[in-house]
Amino acid sequence: MKLSKAYIPDEFEPTIYQMWETSGAFKPSGKGEPYSVIMPPPNANGNLHIGHALMANLEDILVRYYRMQGRDTLYLPGADHAGFETWVVYERKLQEEGKSRTDFGRDELYKQVWDFVHGQRGNMEKQLRALGVSADWDSLVFTLDEKVVNTVYGTFKKLWDEGLIYRGERIVNYSTKYQTSYADIEVYHKEEKGTLWRIAYPVIDQVAEIIVATTRPETLLGDTAIAVHPNDKRYKKLIGSKVIVPLTDREIPIIADEHVDPNYGTGAVKVTPAHDPNDFEIGERHNLPRIQVIGFDGKMMNVPEQFLGLEVDEARKRVLAALEAGEYRRGEDEIEHSVGYDFKSGLPIQPLIKDQWFIKVGPLAERAIKAIENDEVRIVPASKKKALIQYYKNLRDWNISRQIAWGIPIPAFQSTTNPDDWIFDTRVDQPTIDVNGTTYTREEDTFDTWFSSGQWPFITTDYLTEGELSRFYPNSVLETGYDILYQWVARMIMLGLYATGQVPFKDVYLHGLVLDEHGQKMSKSKGNVINPMDTIKEYGSDALRLGIIGSRGAGQNQAFATSKVVAGRNFANKLWNIARYIENVLPEDFELATPTPNTLADHWIIRQLNTAAANISEQMENYRFAEAAEPVYHAIWDDVADWYIEASKKQLNPQLLGWVLDTSLRIAHPFAPFVTEAIWQTLEWHKDELLISSHWPEPLK
Repeated sequence: MKLSKAYIPDEFEPTIYQMWETSGAFKPSGKGEPYSVIMPPPNANGNLHIGHALMANLEDILVRYYRMQGRDTLYLPGADHAGFETWVVYERKLQEEGKSRTDFGRDELYKQVWDFVHGQRGNMEKQLRALGVSADWDSLVFTLDEKVVNTVYGTFKKLWDEGLIYRGERIVNYSTKYQTSYADIEVYHKEEKGTLWRIAYPVIDQVAEIIVATTRPETLLGDTAIAVHPNDKRYKKLIGSKVIVPLTDREIPIIADEHVDPNYGTGAVKVTPAHDPNDFEIGERHNLPRIQVIGFDGKMMNVPEQFLGLEVDEARKRVLAALEAGEYRRGEDEIEHSVGYDFKSGLPIQPLIKDQWFIKVGPLAERAIKAIENDEVRIVPASKKKALIQYYKNLRDWNISRQIAWGIPIPAFQSTTNPDDWIFDTRVDQPTIDVNGTTYTREEDTFDTWFSSGQWPFITTDYLTEGELSRFYPNSVLETGYDILYQWVARMIMLGLYATGQVPFKDVYLHGLVLDEHGQKMSKSKGNVINPMDTIKEYGSDALRLGIIGSRGAGQNQAFATSKVVAGRNFANKLWNIARYIENVLPEDFELATPTPNTLADHWIIRQLNTAAANISEQMENYRFAEAAEPVYHAIWDDVADWYIEASKKQLNPQLLGWVLDTSLRIAHPFAPFVTEAIWQTLEWHKDELLISSHWPEPLK
C-alpha cells in the first residue's frame, strides 16, 4: 500500500483511532512496571474547552511515551457529574419552564437531573477520541457510579467512627441565590471600593458613647457585643460596661478580645456572631448569643418591623437612614477591601450560621504536610510545593455539606425525638428508617463534590477492594491545572493518605491556563473562546497537539498561538513527504534489518537521531513537554528532511533510510500519533504491528 499524495487528517484520524481502540492497544498489557495516569474527569454532559485539550494532550503524550518504554500503562478516563455546575444549568432549565426546585421532592429532582445528564452524555467522550487520547474506555468511571458512592460512604464511615466527622453550627459561605453553602476555596474574592461607616453606641452607665467602624451596618441589628483590644488605653474604663444597640432596645456588653486590631477603624468593633466568621469565634470565646438577622433567602429577619423582609442592599440603605435620623452616625471613610462573591450568580456571599457536616482536617493536613516535605509527592513546578504546605497549615475544618439534590447523599439520619442523635446509614433512598423502635429522618444534604473527587485515585483503581487495576495505585502522575491545586490536589493527598496509608500519586504536574492570542483569559462574554474541535477540523488533531504544547512550561499561563498549530500541521505534512520519498526509493521486497553506515552522512544521521531520542527521554522524565517536542521537530525537519535525504541521494543506503524513517516515526509518535501511525501502517515490514504498541528506539551503534 502506497501513501497518498497528501496527508489529509480527516481521511485518516477516525479510522486510525478505531483501529487502536478495537485492537486493545489502549488496555494495560500486564507486562512491565505499572504506569498510570487518571484523567481529571470532564463534565459528563459538557463540551471540551481548550484547557481540556491541553490536559488531555499532555497526559496522552506521557502515556504513549511510557507505553513505548515497555511499561504496563493505564490511562483511565472519567466523567464528572459536576454537582454544583450541573445543578446551576438544570435550575436555569427549570426557570425557563416556569418551575423551581421547590416544586419537586429531592428524589424526583435527582431522577430528573440524572436523566438530563445521561441524555447528553457521550459528546465529551467523542471529543476526547478526536484528540487522540489512548484511554482505556472500558475502565471509564462516572462520578456517581455505584463503586464511587460505596467507597465515599466507606470513607465517611471511617471518619465518623474515628471522631473526625462532626455536625455543628458554624459560619458558612452561603449563596442565597442557589440556596447552598460553599467551601472557603470556592468563594471568589475581589478587591473593591467600599465604605467604612462610624456608628455611635450609647453607654448605659456612663455619659459616654463608643464609636465602632463597620462595612456592614445592616448587621448591627444582630450585634451581641462590642469588642476592643484588652491593651487599648482608650477603652480600658469601658470594658464591662453595657451599650444600647442603635435602632433597638437591646443592651449588649463591651468586651476585651485580643483578636481586635486597635489600629483598624476606631479600634472598637461590633460583634455579630451569626454573620461573620471572626465574630463567631469571638462569640465562642465569650459565650455570646447568636442572633440571625439575614435569612437563607437573603432577606432580613428577627429585626424591627421597618426592616423585616428587606433585601440586604435595601436594608443597608434604610438602616443608614434611620441611624442618620437618630443621630448615631459619626462619619464614614472610603476604603479598599476584599469582598467574597458567589462565583456563579455574581452575588455577594452571605456568612450565615448553619448546621453542617464538617471534617476535622488537622490530622489529615498534618500527615499531608509530612508527605510533601519528605518528597513522597514531587510537584512540578517546584514553586508550588511551599504554597501547598502553607495552604495546609492555614486550613480550617472542611464543610462537606451541600444543599442541592444532585450529588451523593450524605448517609446520615436524625432521630425524630432527639435532634442530637444522628446515625450512619446508607439507606438514603428512604426518607425515614426505624432503628430499635426509634424513627430517624434522612439528611437532605449531599456531599461537596470535592469530597468524592478527592478519593478519585483509589476509587478508580479499586485499590481498597484489591481489584484488577489496584496495581496502578499510587498513580504515577497527576496532571491537572494549577488553579485546582488547593480544591482537588490537596484534598486527594489528604484523603489518599487517610484511606490507604499511601500518597495517591508520585508526581503532580500542574499546567497553566490557555489564554487567547492576546494573552487574555478566555470567556464566553469576551467572545474569545477557542473550540478545540474547530481547530482539529481545520488543521488536524496532530497539529493541535503539537501547537498547544509549544513553548509552554509548567504552571505558566500562556497564549494559544494559531501559528504554532499551523507549524504542527506543516510538520505532519513534512513527515508525510519524507515517508513518500523513502518508500519510493526502497525496493518492493524491502525488509528492515540493522543497517551499516557507509558514508559520513550515514554516521552523522545515526548520531543525530540517537541524540534526539535520548534528549526526548530526558525531557519527558522531567515533564518538559515543549523541550521534548523540539528535538522531534529539528531531528526530523532539519536533520532528516533538509540534510540527510539530500545527502543520501549521492550514495543510497536503503537499510539506513528504512531505519531513519522507522526511528523518526517512533520518536514523533507520542506527539503526533495519527500521522505517524498512518505512515507506519503502509510499511510492509511493520504490517503485523501497531506503532502505538511498538518500543522506543534503541541507540544504533
